[in-house]
Amino acid sequence: MKKILLSVASLLLLLVLGGGAYVYISLNSLVKKAVETVGPAITRTDVTLASATISPLSGNGSLNGFTVGNPKGYNAPYALKLANIAVSLDKESIFKDPIVVNSIEIHDPQLALVGTPGGTNLQEIMRNIRSFAASKVKAFEPPTTVSSTPVEKSHARKFLVKSVVITGTQLDVVLSAFGQSVNQTLTLPDIRLQNLGSGSGGLSASELSEQILTPLINAAIDEGIKAASKQGLIQLQQNGGKELGNFLKGLFK
Repeated sequence: MKKILLSVASLLLLLVLGGGAYVYISLNSLVKKAVETVGPAITRTDVTLASATISPLSGNGSLNGFTVGNPKGYNAPYALKLANIAVSLDKESIFKDPIVVNSIEIHDPQLALVGTPGGTNLQEIMRNIRSFAASKVKAFEPPTTVSSTPVEKSHARKFLVKSVVITGTQLDVVLSAFGQSVNQTLTLPDIRLQNLGSGSGGLSASELSEQILTPLINAAIDEGIKAASKQGLIQLQQNGGKELGNFLKGLFK
């Protein structure tokens, strides 16, 4: 009898450990798939995530190798690249709605501001994000007659984010027009955000993306304008003030 009880206990332990491993592995694969499915719809560019490592037991983890590509017409390998995003979740809320995110920490992100007289890559991406949020088209909402998968549910779930910290941002400015150009690398000020979604019962994935990306992109645009004023493009005044004004109006529209 003792041997039988030990065997049953061992079997139960294996099942528990196996179930825990399955949840751990499936959660990370679901996060990766959700990012690479929802991301392109929001930005209308390629979005990739190398890996996600989030522990359901602790709620801590990271998203690694997050890259946002450029819209068509902009010749640069990426618009935004984040090597590592440290995330701390309220583990009790992982499978609830809204998901409570204690903190998001982004260190040393890299942005590329690519500009032509027709506009900039970052502004076009921002317009795409806002357009997606405003459209209210439930492209990923599963039919009510079909059982929802965790991936499908992730598109409609809300998020409450207590703290976002972005530090050490590097911006590559590449602007050109009328044979003149600016090529410079700048360091942007740190960005700190708090209590995102707290007043509305949570934010959708697109709304959260907009609230995090908007101050980052605005900072990049501001620094890009300063760089354009101080280097290279100021020489466009030789072509006439009207041409310079029209160029800057189109570049930062």
